[in-house]
Amino acid sequence: MFTAIIENEGNTLVMEFPCKRYLMADHLGSIGIRKPAHEIKCMDEEEEPIKVKIIGNNEFEKRLALLISPTDTLSLVNTMCEFYQNLSYQNRLDAMEAVMSGKVSSIAEFDKFMLESRMEDTTEYFYCPLVANVYSRDEYGNMEEYPDEYDGSYLAPYEERIRDLIRLEDARDEDNLAAYFDGSNGAVGKLKEVHFSTQNVDGVLYGCIRAELTAPFTADEEAEFKDWLEGQCSDGYGEGLEQRSIRVEDGDMYVSFWHGGDDWFMLNGDEFDEYLSDQKMGGIE
Repeated sequence: MFTAIIENEGNTLVMEFPCKRYLMADHLGSIGIRKPAHEIKCMDEEEEPIKVKIIGNNEFEKRLALLISPTDTLSLVNTMCEFYQNLSYQNRLDAMEAVMSGKVSSIAEFDKFMLESRMEDTTEYFYCPLVANVYSRDEYGNMEEYPDEYDGSYLAPYEERIRDLIRLEDARDEDNLAAYFDGSNGAVGKLKEVHFSTQNVDGVLYGCIRAELTAPFTADEEAEFKDWLEGQCSDGYGEGLEQRSIRVEDGDMYVSFWHGGDDWFMLNGDEFDEYLSDQKMGGIE
């Protein structure tokens, strides 16, 4: 769809878009670029250390290339190309007409047009255990070195306070978490927003992650997304949340969406329903 000409330290790379993400990293590395594609701006200025020129191969693509701004990244443009190619034939015609007639004036507007032209958005939910780490305080107010660990049943009475912490964590970043998803082009193109929350099931509090999608994930895309969510729970979003405490009667409580035990999981809605049924049949609940 596009030809990208990228220059770095006297080396030139010619790459066709859309390009698989793992191949893009290899291609960029071949001319000494170690930065990820989402950090490389589409700029062709002389003073830029990495110069990027995007060229269309037909009149529509040339007009579309003119909409790319210096703040748009290689990753964004590549994902846009993948998303466009995955549209139905009629939707592609509509998108072409929007560009040629001037209805859209930026890549952001073009992306929005494509999203709105596709099928109605869908919402999928994913679930994981929650853990409470409670640091007790002695009679002098000093915090114990090691916490006591509790499961979701301990957390249930604190659901609203936990949701308040999640809202505070969300406010730290103006970008939605979906901006950091680095899966395949198809999966990235479908993911609009990601929101962490909680779900109380029969007195046990679980982590609940809502994914707003333009279309359902394929099985492979869902597997990618689950892997990414696990990383967010353990080292990304969840790690930031774990720094926020809630004062409880027993001391200071820190909530985690992840733990290193064998019983941690990340399940979609159907899998979670099956898990709950198994729990009840086993007499655990």
